[in-house]
Amino acid sequence: MNSAYATEASDHLKTVIIPFWKRLKDEVNGGYFGRVDFDLTCLKKSPKGIVQTCRIIYFFSEAAMAYEDEELAAYADHAFRFLLAHGFDEQYGGLYWSLAYDGMVEDSTKSSFCFAYGILALASYWRLRGDERALERAWQLYRLTEEHFADTVGYKEVLCRDFSSDPDTAGLFSKDSYSGAKMMNTPLHLLDAYRALHQITGEAEVLAKMEEIISLFVTHIFDPSNNSLIIYFDQEMQRANTYRSYGHEIEASWMLADSVEALAPSDNTRKILEICDILANQVYNDAYNNGSVMDETHNEKARKRRGHWVQAEAVLGFMAAYRRTPEHEHYRTAAMEIWRFIQDHLVDSRPQGEWLYRVDASGAVTEPYAVVWPWKGPYNNGRMCLRLMKESPLR
Repeated sequence: MNSAYATEASDHLKTVIIPFWKRLKDEVNGGYFGRVDFDLTCLKKSPKGIVQTCRIIYFFSEAAMAYEDEELAAYADHAFRFLLAHGFDEQYGGLYWSLAYDGMVEDSTKSSFCFAYGILALASYWRLRGDERALERAWQLYRLTEEHFADTVGYKEVLCRDFSSDPDTAGLFSKDSYSGAKMMNTPLHLLDAYRALHQITGEAEVLAKMEEIISLFVTHIFDPSNNSLIIYFDQEMQRANTYRSYGHEIEASWMLADSVEALAPSDNTRKILEICDILANQVYNDAYNNGSVMDETHNEKARKRRGHWVQAEAVLGFMAAYRRTPEHEHYRTAAMEIWRFIQDHLVDSRPQGEWLYRVDASGAVTEPYAVVWPWKGPYNNGRMCLRLMKESPLR
């Protein structure tokens, strides 16, 4: 906490992110309101995504522990009660994909990506409260993931409610015209979730699964010919298209390094750390310019985008790269400049605002997205601030 940036991050949490999400607490139907439009109108009868709900549980749990704040813990309690009461399928098991505003099931699709966030959120909540229901449900999600989604290679993405088949959800994780039967993002977040589960249980079987996922990144997901990550795959984990996401690459560069800390040294852990350094370097060289990181590569419109989550992950990714290789001062400089870009352009200056979803390279809003929707919660920006508070300073 002796860093000026750690202090700034803490102040930003207290004055912007935490107050914004507190105001979205749904006192009538439980949980948190699922959508706030660009004009800051809260649509109180919008669906409540389970990934978003889990991210809220994670955020308030981690913030409550960071500040040792019982009021923040109560906000985590509120989200946990909603998830427990409505989010779990008591007939077939697991989490639904989304709920209506009142807790009724809107989409019963089962998703390994969603289960990953459920495990992560429940592990954080267990650390906060020691509630055995959270630990029991986290274990259930882990078992169901390994029973139904684990494939010959990699993980299936989506299944029907009863886990019997693959539903027609081709657009669920697509980007523009790009999609695939499997994605790199799911094993990345399962790895993070399993790390959190292992942290609270110490179970060897979870560690073994983490080692399997690390191996998958070495053998299938990292593309050494392009020094990048393959994002979309077919069923056999072969490249499905040429789509590239700098945001996922810089996020993976620090999340993978975090995860291997729990593993015994091996060829794969050594290779993963090498991959992390390669990814940070490639994103710096290919996507970082004028104090920000472009989101994607596939067309000129995409190259102009500066998504809020990409900038948050770039701060953490370049900060982690600098800690691993302190002789590379340019990573520290990049992290500092992106933090300034966030403050100047992504933090919403309007009263009652939080972060804008996306701006262009100049900081202008050319695509006025909703500021809260199922894919935007207090996760990437909140996690960034919390890590800035507790990790090695930027300067």
